Amino acid sequence: MAEGTYGTVLAYYSWLKKQINNQFPIVDFLSARKNKDQLSAYSNHLLIRIVDGNADLEGAPKNEWLKILYPDKPTFLLRFTDFLGMNGAWQWYENGIRYPGLDVSIHPFYGVYFPTRYEHLLLFDDWLSSNNTFEDVVEIGIGCGVLTYYLLKHKAEKVSATDISVNALQSVYADLKRHNLSEKVSLFPGPFFQNLNMETVDLVVFNPPWIPEESENNLDRATHYNEDFFTIFFEEATKAMKPGTKLVLIFSNFAEVAGLTQLHPIRQELEQSRFKLISFKQQPLLQKPSQRKNWLAAIRQKEMNELWVLEKN
Repeated sequence: MAEGTYGTVLAYYSWLKKQINNQFPIVDFLSARKNKDQLSAYSNHLLIRIVDGNADLEGAPKNEWLKILYPDKPTFLLRFTDFLGMNGAWQWYENGIRYPGLDVSIHPFYGVYFPTRYEHLLLFDDWLSSNNTFEDVVEIGIGCGVLTYYLLKHKAEKVSATDISVNALQSVYADLKRHNLSEKVSLFPGPFFQNLNMETVDLVVFNPPWIPEESENNLDRATHYNEDFFTIFFEEATKAMKPGTKLVLIFSNFAEVAGLTQLHPIRQELEQSRFKLISFKQQPLLQKPSQRKNWLAAIRQKEMNELWVLEKN
């Protein structure tokens, strides 16, 4: 367990990262993943004591999440990396995030995924602007709620949204109340189409994870998918959706250009004739990654965000 000053513990963690970087240099996505796993293996043993909602380290910043998430634990041990993550998450939550084309701010609760890039959001916004208003929409995996706000911007009459993360549902609910929009959106816990009434739905929206890799927690599940993820999704979509209902999928070719897979799950599905392709659009990245990550910059130069519009046969 780490004791003393916050600066000392932070310096040790920085030293540890440097040692891992030297031992496991990052040159591509796979080596980046190995580096991350190695750092986690070591840093998970770096614990700090929490006392009455504060880190027991001299000079440690206040962390409001500790009081919110652990109200009944006066003293316990916490991984230092979790403390760092909470600090960053609190800033996003307190200050809010503004996305292009939206006049509301989003305040993601701790542990809730939110986009740090926006090209795919602009693709969706543009598609909505060129289509008629949808009356009954379902969003699968609402996350921080950003896609739902684009739907409401374009006058969607009713939105029903699901998510497996309780934190995500709580986060969106609080934001909807903050913006006086809670009457327009219904939230349902559970995966995919569970608990939804699909009788009058005319549009389903899904921004699925883009990276074919096992996830370790709910936050990772927003970006990583396991081997049978899309198989299960499309099977359930086929059963739940009525013929003629549109399905909008926001995706990326990141996994292909990173050399992680040669398979595209949406193209694979279209070969089965359960859905027909209505339209498809790609958008290159507008935001450039840090030049310190040259391996990622090389991927980003080839990466394309994708918007697929399918229709249930």
